[in-house]
Amino acid sequence: MFEKYIISLINKSEKKLDKLILKNCPPNLSLSRTKIQDLIRRKMVLDYRKHNMLTLKTKTDDLEQIILCLDKHPEGDLIPEDLNVPIIFEDNSLVVFNKPANMVVHPVKSSQCGTLVNFLIHKYQDTLPKIYDKFRPGIVHRLDKDTSGLIVVAKTEVCANSLIAQFKSRHVKKFYLALCKGNPLENLSKIVSKPGVNIVKDNCIEVKTYIRRNKNNREIMETNTDNGKIAISRFSVQTVYELGKNKKLSLVGCEIETGRTHQIRVHAKLIGCPIFGDTLYKLGRKEDFIMEKTILSSFKLTRLRQMLHAHELSFAHPKSGQRIFLRGELSPDFLNLLSNLEKYKTSR
Repeated sequence: MFEKYIISLINKSEKKLDKLILKNCPPNLSLSRTKIQDLIRRKMVLDYRKHNMLTLKTKTDDLEQIILCLDKHPEGDLIPEDLNVPIIFEDNSLVVFNKPANMVVHPVKSSQCGTLVNFLIHKYQDTLPKIYDKFRPGIVHRLDKDTSGLIVVAKTEVCANSLIAQFKSRHVKKFYLALCKGNPLENLSKIVSKPGVNIVKDNCIEVKTYIRRNKNNREIMETNTDNGKIAISRFSVQTVYELGKNKKLSLVGCEIETGRTHQIRVHAKLIGCPIFGDTLYKLGRKEDFIMEKTILSSFKLTRLRQMLHAHELSFAHPKSGQRIFLRGELSPDFLNLLSNLEKYKTSR
């Protein structure tokens, strides 16, 4: 089942079809360029006048209106679930959770279960603002499925609009903890030779690049020197673990000024220290594979996920204007791994 939307192409500043549609789409459709490209490839975009299917190579000079066919979401309400999601802070305007790892933030269809939104429906019923669509009540930002840590949810529309504006203007301060392979401070000369990487005060490594989707695999993000969205991360090494035979792990703090998809994971890989357990952004080094296998076996772990945690969050309260600072404890699996690594800690 499809729903049809007629889009008037009033803003003609873009020539490529996907960009042109994105420029003219109403915000309530919440379409990304990737989604639009997918719709075009699936022959779900038509010329309104001629009713012929459009392609990514279609010339757009004479296009005035298009028909966009979107998959119709299945009817029915989201499934409420009583899940264990610790609350760090809550008042009448917002709530901040310490999201566990292996939890998706929002579902893409009514039948999906186990997400943060399923818990929100259980706890708050139908009271949260639907800023984008019914699948994201109160959601103003997100974390990857396997990233644990702090996530703020708006309880009113006024709060949602304020938080969205703060995220967009970079007034929300976000600090993460990551367990990374290697020690970036040992390879500073090699790291700073890469475009966009600099050393700032106290041996902090600043990475400032553009990030975009990989053209061959749309699930993967990549750095680029001049195309994509600007992404700024600052890494600081807090603890180094020497496992022997030149195998090291580092507990790294990361402050991000922007919030691009997979930003920390992409930048950690760029500086040669990908996040431990991250299967998507690894360097393919034989020694990394051996180290992961050894740790799994030695510490009796059954599964690894990317060891990344949204540790601290700071923003202006939408109602009072007062600055709020929050910190979320590391998840049990992260704490357990660090506890096992304690005997390998060095003084750097």
